[in-house]
Amino acid sequence: MSQPVSIVIVEDHHATMDGLTLGLSAQPDFQVVGTAVTSDSGLALAREKQPDVIVLDLHLPGTLSPRATIEAFRELAQDKTRLIIFSAEARMAFIQSVLAMGVAAYLLKSERVATVADTIRQVMAGQSSIISAEVTKTYKKITRAEMEVLSMLGKGMKYHEIAEQRITSVATARKQCETLLLKLGLETREQLIAWAVQNGFGSVDIEA
Repeated sequence: MSQPVSIVIVEDHHATMDGLTLGLSAQPDFQVVGTAVTSDSGLALAREKQPDVIVLDLHLPGTLSPRATIEAFRELAQDKTRLIIFSAEARMAFIQSVLAMGVAAYLLKSERVATVADTIRQVMAGQSSIISAEVTKTYKKITRAEMEVLSMLGKGMKYHEIAEQRITSVATARKQCETLLLKLGLETREQLIAWAVQNGFGSVDIEA
């Protein structure tokens, strides 16, 4: 019989912590080997336990910012430990920035424990860049190029500025914005800019 997947949970909301701990511990193939409520104590625990998976909230008490927290846990984990972010932050631009740092999955706190368990099994099987379905159902239709355009719109750039930076024509930049309007169910360029800003495009700050 194979060893159960060892899990450390780092989360400062006690109700969420209790729910995750109880739910994951009930799985026969999992073992929650420790919990922590600050980034500093979480790092110490992870260093001691060397778990297979760390389920990590990003906005924690402690001395580290979210970016520094991810960097510290990634450095500690290296290739052995998979890092799953469990956060209320749903802006796709923020999530993309986090995934780019090498975490295995990004789940919203609205997810059921069963979904967290399934995700743990997926990352243990070698999958990566897993995102909550609640997020992907909105963003899965948006291409990487369109995300670049959204970032530029979020910074207040005009069609000609977008075209110049992306080395394309103004007509192409305009067409991409029109396509985004259709995909997102919006009607005007102003609404598209507002949507881009609200969703963190153009001003992502993972330190916050």
